[in-house]
Amino acid sequence: MSRLNLRELAMMDSPARRWSQRLIELRVFQRLLRRARIDLTGAAILDAGCGHGHGLALLDRTFHPSRLVGIDLMPEQIERATRRGLAAEIRVGDITAIDEPTGAFDAVFVFGILHHVPAWRRAMTELARVLRPGGTLLVEELHGTAAAWSDRVLGTSHPAAARFDWRAFRVGLADAGFTIAAETGLLLNAARSFACIRGST
Repeated sequence: MSRLNLRELAMMDSPARRWSQRLIELRVFQRLLRRARIDLTGAAILDAGCGHGHGLALLDRTFHPSRLVGIDLMPEQIERATRRGLAAEIRVGDITAIDEPTGAFDAVFVFGILHHVPAWRRAMTELARVLRPGGTLLVEELHGTAAAWSDRVLGTSHPAAARFDWRAFRVGLADAGFTIAAETGLLLNAARSFACIRGST
């Protein structure tokens, strides 16, 4: 995973992003879960790429997980997340090599991280590994064209190797052993959210 540059870090830690996570992104995930008839109340949950911890706090309040873990590549973000005082295990971690046993989680949430990860296919395989068979992956992502536009216009920095289109992204999910249970487009399909089920093998 590549580090966020200072401009994108400020965008991700802004009140606007917190508002978006609370009132749009999480609600979209909840809608997809209802559509797929999945209840994550009391589940063991990983927030892969937890940033400053706002998403972790939302997951804690919404699902009352039996175990809540947050990992992020950036130590300064982990420090901020830890200061929230959540009943969660929060630590520096790499989404392509997660320090957890196989099948440790019932669900993994990814709030827009994979388009920062050049080895995003390896990350998908690792996300599948830490999920139990039948576990749920909730992932939202940015289309490669939108990521390139953001770099050009907003000054963000996304690795070219992670500028996937939706066809490539769906193939990556399938190759990692996921079946898409529900999905929906966001921002005129510049972004999409997926609820996926890990296969039994």
